[in-house]
Amino acid sequence: MADVFLHVGLYKTGTTTIQGALTATAEQLAAAGVLFPGGHRAQRLAAYDLLGQRVGGELRGEAAGALGRLVDLVEAHDGPSVVVSEEELSLARPRQARRLVGALAGHRVHVVVGARDMARTLVSAWQQTVVNGGTTTWADFVASVRGQEGAPPSEGVSFHWRHDLLRVIDTWASAVPAERIRLVTVPPRGTPGTVLLARFAAAANLPAGWPGDRATVRNVSLGAAELEVVRRLNEAVGEHFNATQHRFVIEAGIRARLAGTTDRPLELPTEHLGWARSYGERLVAELERREVTAYGDLADLVAPDLAPDLAPAGPALDDVTDPELLAATQAALVSMALDHGRLFRRYRSAFLEREGRLPGPAEVLTSQLRAGGFWLRKRAVHHADAHPLVARASRLYLDRTSPSARLAPGATET
Repeated sequence: MADVFLHVGLYKTGTTTIQGALTATAEQLAAAGVLFPGGHRAQRLAAYDLLGQRVGGELRGEAAGALGRLVDLVEAHDGPSVVVSEEELSLARPRQARRLVGALAGHRVHVVVGARDMARTLVSAWQQTVVNGGTTTWADFVASVRGQEGAPPSEGVSFHWRHDLLRVIDTWASAVPAERIRLVTVPPRGTPGTVLLARFAAAANLPAGWPGDRATVRNVSLGAAELEVVRRLNEAVGEHFNATQHRFVIEAGIRARLAGTTDRPLELPTEHLGWARSYGERLVAELERREVTAYGDLADLVAPDLAPDLAPAGPALDDVTDPELLAATQAALVSMALDHGRLFRRYRSAFLEREGRLPGPAEVLTSQLRAGGFWLRKRAVHHADAHPLVARASRLYLDRTSPSARLAPGATET
């Protein structure tokens, strides 16, 4: 009988950091008798299989049977512990939670769930919505989450379904004893990532010292202007991308290069801070009433207060200037250009198949010589204004090689 720890999210609670550390240390964990079965992709596919979820662009049939394959890996493990980490499991309904726990009958199943304060969660969730292809403005998003009159309901429903900690606890409590549900709180902003990993390690009974001195993988936030560029790009191309294509182009491509470059980080505006604090205070009171086992401080779930005289002044999150948009758009274009060049190198074999053969050494050399000559001519033209001799030489070359140039008004007769 193994102890199986199901880390079920929540979303935006450091899951990328935790899963990156588990992936990087899988061999180290295996040597200590801890199985990270199949790697993170296998676990995500198993969650898709359990939930009935399919993502556009995934290979057909990949998810079918993935849950059974994951269970087989657990059954074949002869060590004391297994860790599965996938935030999609937070979307499970009670019968789906019971199905998974039932498939692991004979093992002690524990559930680990993460939580973060509402102020950071709210802003981060809006960013993720846009990065995933959404076009909702911040004003509409926050109004929907807060249930304000006249706001579109869909974003609020989706947000609370993904981030309702008590719902997730209740769901998994229908499948495992309440004492086997463990809560990991995300530490305050500015805390080293190792603190979150230490809390998770304690909750999942990982070996002492895990994950060692390995660098932590963290999602870096976009800024206000960069996110607005992505949102507008979604409006223009969203219908032409499936989910997998969008993830590749936007999340793994443009976002990765734009992240952390802004002068305007995303922070919850002061007008919503009181609501976020009140939400956190009520949540902590309920967790204390239920006596949920917590790793970390429950006070971390209450957004820090900000004195009115220290409240940051500035525009709304989606109120960006034209110069800010221009700079962010230029950065996005650079990102796409770099990725396009990288893809050509990766798929050079496709070029070979299309062209029939790659050039030989002599062809490469002569072609490079021609390229050098062409480059010199371009440089000469670009420096003609600054160097009279270069300008005269360029003009003589033009007169000799371009008959049409002599037809231009003011051309010198020869």
